[in-house]
Amino acid sequence: MNHAHPRARRLAAVAVTVVLAATGGALTALPATAAPAPAPAPAAAREDQQAPVSFPRNADVVGAGPSGFLSKTRGATPEFRWTWYADGSSVVLPGARSAGASSNLVVTGNGTHLSDSRVLKLHDLATPASAAPGPVVVNLDDLGTGYQFAGVFGSTLALLVPTGGTDSFHTRLFDFDGGKLIERPVTGLPEDCVPSFEGGYSDGAAVFDCRDRADRPWAKAVVDLATATVAFSQPLEDGHQPGWQNAISDTYAVWREGVGATEWFGVHRRGTSERKLIKASGSSYDPLHLVGGWIVQGQLVHIDSTSNPNGGSGLQVRPLTAQSVATGEKVQLLTAFSSAVAGPDGSLLVRGGTPEHGEGLYRVSPRSDGGRPDVALVASTGQSTVLAVTRSTTPTTLTGEQAARGFDFGWDLSRADADVWLTLTHVGSGRTISTRLYAQGPVAPGLPGHRTWHWDGKDLEAADWDAPARNGTYEWQLTARPDEGIGPDAVSTGRFTVTRPAAPHDFDDDGTADLLVRDTGGVLWRFGTRPAAPGGSLADTGGSRVGGGWGAYDRLETVGNVAGSTAPDVIAREKSGVLWLYQGTGDRDKPLAARTRIGSGWQTYTELAGGSDLTGDGRADLVATDKAGALWLYKGTGSATAPFAARKQIGHGWGTYNQLAATGNLAGGPAGDLVARDKDGVLWLYLGKGDGTFAARTKVGGGWGGFTGLTAVGDANGDGRADLVASNGAETFYAGTGGWSAPFKRGAAVSLTQETTYNAVF
Repeated sequence: MNHAHPRARRLAAVAVTVVLAATGGALTALPATAAPAPAPAPAAAREDQQAPVSFPRNADVVGAGPSGFLSKTRGATPEFRWTWYADGSSVVLPGARSAGASSNLVVTGNGTHLSDSRVLKLHDLATPASAAPGPVVVNLDDLGTGYQFAGVFGSTLALLVPTGGTDSFHTRLFDFDGGKLIERPVTGLPEDCVPSFEGGYSDGAAVFDCRDRADRPWAKAVVDLATATVAFSQPLEDGHQPGWQNAISDTYAVWREGVGATEWFGVHRRGTSERKLIKASGSSYDPLHLVGGWIVQGQLVHIDSTSNPNGGSGLQVRPLTAQSVATGEKVQLLTAFSSAVAGPDGSLLVRGGTPEHGEGLYRVSPRSDGGRPDVALVASTGQSTVLAVTRSTTPTTLTGEQAARGFDFGWDLSRADADVWLTLTHVGSGRTISTRLYAQGPVAPGLPGHRTWHWDGKDLEAADWDAPARNGTYEWQLTARPDEGIGPDAVSTGRFTVTRPAAPHDFDDDGTADLLVRDTGGVLWRFGTRPAAPGGSLADTGGSRVGGGWGAYDRLETVGNVAGSTAPDVIAREKSGVLWLYQGTGDRDKPLAARTRIGSGWQTYTELAGGSDLTGDGRADLVATDKAGALWLYKGTGSATAPFAARKQIGHGWGTYNQLAATGNLAGGPAGDLVARDKDGVLWLYLGKGDGTFAARTKVGGGWGGFTGLTAVGDANGDGRADLVASNGAETFYAGTGGWSAPFKRGAAVSLTQETTYNAVF
């Protein structure tokens, strides 16, 4: 110690006071806490690398010495924990902010950061908690005005000491030895040089950043801490700006410097005047380390809420790589990386993982022959580095009502740092949607991940029309790709079904009614509908072209499922009397199959109506009125080649009606019902008895003569009651009431056909 300086003499006195405080019994060692119960390490780690010590999950390494390591949990209120290698025991250090590089010394402070702390506590953790001495307390205000913490290197404490100039300082070194602080000035170190906070220490030497001044440019200096002298000083290349990352080993010192977007590694071979520039890789934010003659880097990509639609933020990680200073060779050391600190004997302690040994703390050590650094697992989290889907919350069956409410899918991943995509496919139609699923919180190696997705229950093709999802089987596939791009994708698949009862006018199998419309050019269109409000009126969901050539028919009728499929079928009569069957497919793009000839002679009928089960056998039937006014029943068979049985007369006097509509079970009776409009515009209700006949008619009301067509669409508004659409160039919706005396509510004007000019709606 230089006794010629008054400040130095004062520091000596303070050091004595510190020793007394530490040994006088007022300060005691922090109580030890039990080490977290280690989860089982991966089998390969247990067999090959022997890592009996556990590393806390969701934590990073922030310090390491010969006896143990300091970890810091992620989150708003981090926990700092020192763990000893010898027995795996640990101690929590409240308020810890820093660990000495390659040191058993841990510093805690009374400020938010150590740089603004006025009282420091130095904990010597060379021995397990039961034998550890109490901390040494250093009150910086007792040392002098403006003293500031700068770092800890081995057993050396570095403080910034004001020089009296504006924002100028010296760095002073204080040895921590047996509870004493002993000042050692640094020979040859100019003002305004600060030890590197990002690496820059290894076994007795540290890199200092010397900021630019009027009398000098930016420079890097290597200080030998054993002798407290500057061993090497190097100005940056002309025009280069410094990076704050520095690293040092027993053979080299390295730092970032650059101009504009181009960055270089400035490399100095210790003990010589040799220096060179190597084109830098990675980002200027990436940590920089040295292990022997290898530059070691781990890339960190920050994600914020502005680039994540789901609002998550945190880190995406990449592998830990090394580049030989001598040869330029590049190798990968770890699959995943999140933090690293200098360790003893020129080693590097890294929080990361490999597929073989899982997540934990790894030691990267130099080799005597200068070859690729050795990597060994020293403390395990018990978690796998290999990305896997560990659990899923997905449906197996959804009713139409459940699908309408939507479903919240969820998947748990073994790792959060993954790029995740979900594909959902409607198997029957082949329609697919894909979406990227973002993390809801921080993502880092070893931190389990969770992805969620809310399916709104809408059709995959027509979601923008607000159409409900179609019936049938759906297949989902979750593909999770590790952010570092190394290792296989984790793929998980599953299936579920959406099931609804067959609807008589549902041509695309989405559970809602459709209208088939023939325009004046003979082109057939399908228009989907949906409830505008539950139990209310209807809205359209868009139309699609079915095909041309339908002008050849003078009668078109939707007859329900008469041919054995689950979709409704259509019959079409030519003017010659030939009747054709178009079997429904349930396919939105092609809702009707190729036609099949049913028979001839059907020109004798003036009205046709189908879709109701009139006989109670579960199949839709057809009724027809002939020119003599007789009513005939054609019972459905379920056969595509002969969909109707031989006709049977079930009434007479029906010549007074010019519109028939088979409404299904309109008024709660045992079978399908029928409405008929007479030539005076009065609508009548015929309740089915279930044996192919009807009860006496009931008057519904007058004023129906203005409509050119009546279409029984089944339950179109989702209230469980059969409804009716009346058309005359526009559409009016009559919601069913379920009562026979007043089977329909007041009509509501709707726009279902998008102003198509048509001559048939069915």
